Amino acid sequence: MRQIVIRRWQPEPLPEPEVDHDLPYLSAIERSAEVISFTCRRFEYWISPQGVLREWFKFNLRLALGLAVPAMLVAPLVTLALKQFNEWIDLITRTTSNMVLVPLSAMLVIGLICGLISIGKSILTMRLRHQQQQQQRRDPYNY
Repeated sequence: MRQIVIRRWQPEPLPEPEVDHDLPYLSAIERSAEVISFTCRRFEYWISPQGVLREWFKFNLRLALGLAVPAMLVAPLVTLALKQFNEWIDLITRTTSNMVLVPLSAMLVIGLICGLISIGKSILTMRLRHQQQQQQRRDPYNY
């Protein structure tokens, strides 16, 4: 990494800024733009006449582009892949829960039916016993 920085870091001294000689003959907008440009160049020259600040900006811009471009190209693909993976997991979860719930529901229904049949048999058995007991206990005086 250090070798890359050293190879790319090549500041060049800045020329001293000069006012455009045609400034009085320019239109108002062109004069304003030229004055702002001259002021910015003079400020840059005042801060860093050797060009270190300009080189620092260029280096950071290259670094930002070098990181941003792949991130902008890769991030949507990763997001799409994660979204698709999430949908697959959701589908698998629903399928698995259905595969478990359907047999359990069927077993519950079968159990309820068997329970009702058992209760029905018990009721019939109790009724038959009750009738048999009624017949055996006839009042001897009612003959």
